[in-house]
Amino acid sequence: MKIREYIKKEHANIKQQPKEERWQYFWDYYKWHVLAVILAIVLLVQGVISIVNRKEVVFSGILLNCAITVDDEAFMQGFYDLTEIDTKKQEAAFYTDVMLQDGSHKSDITSFQRIVAGITTKELDFVVGQTDSFRVCSYSAGGIFMDLRDFLDAETLERLSDRLYYIDGSVLKGLNAEPGTAVDTSLQSVPDPRKPETMADPIPVGIDISDREKFQSAYYFPNTTLYIGIITNTPRPELSRQFIDYLMQ
Repeated sequence: MKIREYIKKEHANIKQQPKEERWQYFWDYYKWHVLAVILAIVLLVQGVISIVNRKEVVFSGILLNCAITVDDEAFMQGFYDLTEIDTKKQEAAFYTDVMLQDGSHKSDITSFQRIVAGITTKELDFVVGQTDSFRVCSYSAGGIFMDLRDFLDAETLERLSDRLYYIDGSVLKGLNAEPGTAVDTSLQSVPDPRKPETMADPIPVGIDISDREKFQSAYYFPNTTLYIGIITNTPRPELSRQFIDYLMQ
């Protein structure tokens, strides 16, 4: 008997069996096919739901060497209230998993490339860093941070004058590196960022937010020296200004 004839005969025999036995036969022979189809449907539905519920990122920043790797809901809600961001459709994204030390380690290069990628794609608005990491970013060839004189009004700059972090433009120009690459700058090789009077070309690029307890308790250990810099091509300058206002409250 040919296989085709055998299968046809088996099907005919099954049709004559009680309903329970027919179902058992079907399940024994086709359960894996059924389960595969069900799994495919579930994955498809989950994918559609994920796409539908995905929120638009309307503001983003990198928090270098962060102690806490999740967003603090209370801190974020205060910012949403200030900016009137529609949290049903929009969100701010704070990336807390990027580690950067003094720019000399292999892992630092990877982290720095991630920062540059966010700048290149115009997805990044600000970077927060501690003393070493912020210095590396500040003296990056090509410039990462915006000159705050072009970003904040004179009154705000005056109000924040005792918080401003400066780089020396003449030192930056003298660094021989490809644009967008990290530079290994030691504390001894660059002027004191809080003493612009010692610089040939002082440029304010950061703001000291070390005493902003609400932010620090949400993302860093207590008594951590922190600076924030606005990305030079931030696509959302107004939200960036509002974020600074929120931090300074």
